[in-house]
Amino acid sequence: MERTSRSSPAVGRGEPAARPYLILWVILIVLAGCATPRPDPQPLFSAAVKAHNDRQFAVAATGYEQVLQQYPEHENLCAQSLRSLAGIRAAQDKLDAAIKLYTRVGEKYPRQDWEVLQAWKSAGDLLWAAGRPEEARKFYRQIVVRFDQADSAPVVVLIVRAARARLPGAQ
Repeated sequence: MERTSRSSPAVGRGEPAARPYLILWVILIVLAGCATPRPDPQPLFSAAVKAHNDRQFAVAATGYEQVLQQYPEHENLCAQSLRSLAGIRAAQDKLDAAIKLYTRVGEKYPRQDWEVLQAWKSAGDLLWAAGRPEEARKFYRQIVVRFDQADSAPVVVLIVRAARARLPGAQ
């Protein structure tokens, strides 16, 4: 009598193919459990704002720079940080550095309308006060072109009106 061995279809075909997927799922679950949640950038930003308000410019600048470096995905906070850093440079009488930073707000965070508007207004006003009206007008023109819209908020209308008043031919 001849003996033949037969393996069960479940053991012979199903198990080996399913094992790698099971191992992959276990690894993914373990890795997900080991991942540490990313800290909230708001406390760092708030500390920088407090230092800025207390005129501790070096501490504030360091905080804003950390927000920019560590949390680039938080565009709103980064735009605020960059604009605030420009404000620090202006307060330190570093006009050209401030203007470069204000310009970068619009270049790097174009969707952050309020921050862009405030950065351009600050740059224009700084240049105007420094006796550099032609350079200032560049920022005022940008404000008028981008933000002069019928459905703008009253504060935006006011800023646009002030920017337009500084352009040639203003009435």
